[in-house]
Amino acid sequence: MNSIRALIVDDELLARQRILQLLSPYDNIQVVGQCRNGAEAVKWINLKEPELVFLDIQMPDKTGFDVLRDIRTKHFPHIIFTTAYDEFALQAFEVKALDYLLKPFDETRFGEALDRAFQLKEWQNSLEWQKKMIGMVKQMEQEYSQYWQVIELKEKGGTQKILTDDIIFSQTEGNYVLLHTLKGKHLFRFTMNALEEKLDPRQFLRIHRSTLLNYLWVQKHKYLHNNEFSFLMKNGEILKSSKSYKESILHFLEK
Repeated sequence: MNSIRALIVDDELLARQRILQLLSPYDNIQVVGQCRNGAEAVKWINLKEPELVFLDIQMPDKTGFDVLRDIRTKHFPHIIFTTAYDEFALQAFEVKALDYLLKPFDETRFGEALDRAFQLKEWQNSLEWQKKMIGMVKQMEQEYSQYWQVIELKEKGGTQKILTDDIIFSQTEGNYVLLHTLKGKHLFRFTMNALEEKLDPRQFLRIHRSTLLNYLWVQKHKYLHNNEFSFLMKNGEILKSSKSYKESILHFLEK
C-alpha cells in the first residue's frame, strides 16, 4: 500500500505530540506537517493537499468546521476529528468525517480510526468504497434528513424498498417515473418534478426534462460544445442533457 500523507491540527502541543507518538509505529503514514491553529491548517491543506487530517474542533481562531469551509483544494482530505467534546459528533458526520475521536483516546481506538483510513485508501477508486462511505453517513443522518433514502414501491401484491443510492438514473414514462437500478427497472407512480424535490440535490442532478441522474453513478462527463453534456454512467448507459439545463449542470459541477 502507498503511504498516506497526513496533517496534524491541534492548538495544544501535547495533543500534537500524542498523535505523533501514536503514529510512530506506522511506516505507511507520512506526516507532512503540524498546525497550531485553524488559519495554519487552511494554508497547509491548500499547499500540501494531505489525504488525511487529524483535526481538532475547538481552536482559538477557527473551529475545525470553519477550516473545512475555508479550504480550497481539488483533493479534499479525509477527516478524523480529535476533540474533548462529544456534542459535535452529528455535525462531524454531516460533513462526512472518517471518524470522531474523543480525547483522551487510547492506542486501540486510534488504531481503529487508522484502519478505516487504510481501508479507504484501498477502496477509493471503487464503487464499493463510494457505497460504504455514503451508506455509513446516510445511516447516521437518516432520521435527520429531509430527503428520501428509501423509496417504497408496491409491486406484485407486496412492497419493495429501493435505496435511493442504488438508483442510477430516472426517466419519465407516461404518468410514471422509471427507476433504473443495477438489479432492474421499476415503475414508480410519481412525477419527475416531485421526485426531484424528494432527492438530495447534492447527489441527484436533473439534466433533462425527462431525466434525473445519480451523480454517484457517473463515470465521466463531457461537454459537447453546443450547450449540451453527455454523461457516461457506471452501468454503461450514456445520458445526454438538454440545452436548457446547461446553467444548472454547470452550477452543480462547480460545487
